[in-house]
Amino acid sequence: MANVDSYGQLVMQSSQIVPLANTALTEATEDEIQTDANFVGAASPAGTFATQTLNNPRCVAAGISAENDVTYAYIRSAGKIKAGLPVSGLSSGQGLPGQLPYPVTLVSGDSVIVMSNAATDREVGLTVATTSGEYHCFSVTPAGAGEHELISVLTGQGIGETLQGRSVSFAFSMGGNNAANFSSPVYFLNGSGTPVGSVTPNDPAVDTGTFQVCRAQIQLNTRVVVRTDA
Repeated sequence: MANVDSYGQLVMQSSQIVPLANTALTEATEDEIQTDANFVGAASPAGTFATQTLNNPRCVAAGISAENDVTYAYIRSAGKIKAGLPVSGLSSGQGLPGQLPYPVTLVSGDSVIVMSNAATDREVGLTVATTSGEYHCFSVTPAGAGEHELISVLTGQGIGETLQGRSVSFAFSMGGNNAANFSSPVYFLNGSGTPVGSVTPNDPAVDTGTFQVCRAQIQLNTRVVVRTDA
């Protein structure tokens, strides 16, 4: 896989900016995008720059773009997802930076992680925020027709095991190279297999992923799935 251009920004409550850029982002694997040395003098993790340089490192909005399709992006803090980030791929970017449903405070070492894929990659991403202020990212790469469960990008577990007892309040999905093959939205299913929430995937070639209202109560047996016909 090739290296691609990636860039973006984190917007603080004070309106100060953490500018981000990586002109050699590794495609098809998670990679970090650090501060843009062209504007701040040196590349460093986003949280380190924010805490050392800005008055109030509380992030309220963000936008991450890449040369090819972006499946998801998030702020990683001590190995966990502190915030899912609005994204765009290829030729989009409308509406970025997008608001975070729940602002987060950056600490030194927090890093921005991006999954950028080739335009032909079928990986579907789902980014959610819960009423408790938690964020998480899930994904799956469909192989042929059928039902495909999205799982945590950190642990490989389903949404029920990951967010049991929480209530999803906002979400967005990036659809990968599946525009002609989707036969359902991304559905949140209860233990009986009945949809209790839904998100329609965006086409990362032309659409932006920003948080939209999405209500779903997560139990241990909750799953998030999407169907394709090829």
